[in-house]
Amino acid sequence: MNDDNQNPVSSNVPSQEVESSSAGVSFPSVGAQKKSGGGKTFIIIGILILVAVLGFVIFKSAGNKEIANGDLTPIEGTTEDTAATPTPSSTPISTPKVIVRTGVSIEVQNGTGITGDAAYLQNQLKTLGYTDVKTANATATGATATKVTFAKTLSQDVVDELTKKLKELYTTVDVTTSTSGTSDVVVITGLKKGATALPSASPKASATPTPTPTPTGN
Repeated sequence: MNDDNQNPVSSNVPSQEVESSSAGVSFPSVGAQKKSGGGKTFIIIGILILVAVLGFVIFKSAGNKEIANGDLTPIEGTTEDTAATPTPSSTPISTPKVIVRTGVSIEVQNGTGITGDAAYLQNQLKTLGYTDVKTANATATGATATKVTFAKTLSQDVVDELTKKLKELYTTVDVTTSTSGTSDVVVITGLKKGATALPSASPKASATPTPTPTPTGN
């Protein structure tokens, strides 16, 4: 009976060894799985680093192209804004008109009756450059307004110049045009600025007739 009781015990011992041995074999397999998972992690990290490096290189190359093309955006606060200096516009130079005074015939008539009025205007017109200027007396005296008559064929530049000069000298200037006349310009002088008219001559008193004596009868 003792032998029968020991057999089960002895038969159980090898089974424990088998289990322990089988358990010992299973440990390396678990460690191998852990090592395989760590390798995958390193591969993923390596891929991420590679992507980051490639992204940096692409960004850097794009920035260099923008610099080469001159497309630079100034950073606020780092550069000073330079206002464009306006280019001064050129002022057109007015060319004075060339007035042809040669051949213009002028007749100045003394209309005030004041001695020397016609000669005074003659000298003023010659100063402007008119050489053909004659003087005469008007048919009537005592004029206050100056009257000037221009031929219609006369240059407008000459008309403007003479009219301006007369208005500088005389108080009132009346301007007319005519198609007839021996002279291109006829001026009848009036009162100069600041001048006064000649006093009109006083009419002579008519003689009182002497009464004829009436004969009386005796």
